[in-house]
Amino acid sequence: MPSFSTGTVQTVLACATAPTEGFTALSPVSSAGDAVTVCPGGAQLYAGQAYVLDASQQQAVDAALGPFDYSYASALWTLAFSTVVGLYFVSHGISLVLNMIRRG
Repeated sequence: MPSFSTGTVQTVLACATAPTEGFTALSPVSSAGDAVTVCPGGAQLYAGQAYVLDASQQQAVDAALGPFDYSYASALWTLAFSTVVGLYFVSHGISLVLNMIRRG
């Protein structure tokens, strides 16, 4: 079975106003021992493990998150619906022929 990787698990830093599950709060300190403000707007710095996508996967992710194409979706739906209706009529016609042969 082929295996492929789209990313890796890495330690990431994030600025947030509230703690996120799996992330721990950090208090950044300079080399002089002073507290350093890293995050803007009173947010706090958090560290945690996250799955980070490879840069090579950017096009696939951008395409998946792109705008929804309603005309393409409606064309696919129309094709599927007309296939189902067409198969219904074909099977109905076959059953009429078989009933005529059986009653024959």
